[in-house]
Amino acid sequence: MESAGIPDLADKLQHLFKTIPQDQGRGWFTNEAVVRELAERGVTVTVQHLSNLRNGRRSNPSARLLGSIADVFGVPVGYFFDQDEQRRVNEDLETLSQLRRVGGLRLRGGELSPEGIVQLIAALQEVARTEEGRPGEK
Repeated sequence: MESAGIPDLADKLQHLFKTIPQDQGRGWFTNEAVVRELAERGVTVTVQHLSNLRNGRRSNPSARLLGSIADVFGVPVGYFFDQDEQRRVNEDLETLSQLRRVGGLRLRGGELSPEGIVQLIAALQEVARTEEGRPGEK
């Protein structure tokens, strides 16, 4: 592994691949799917390079590549650098995962805007906090 780079990048990428499905029910992201998504954003990367980032053989992608990967997965680029941001994103991902398991939630394109989804999750979190006796907790 490279000595200089983003700490725990491989773990962070693996987590995104394991928890964020592709749009429109196309299943989980693969390296090939992410490379195609990146190409649509004008970023060229090989499947091998992405694989090296995921398995820890590389840990210092360009800012453009990292920002585009964040965009593909719909997370802020700060997810890769800021532990508090990473924690917030992971909490949101866990909430979505629980909603899918409990209620069979499917978010299809066009039904809710990203802002609407965020508002829905925030409202659900507040209801859960109130039910657990922790109103107003952030």
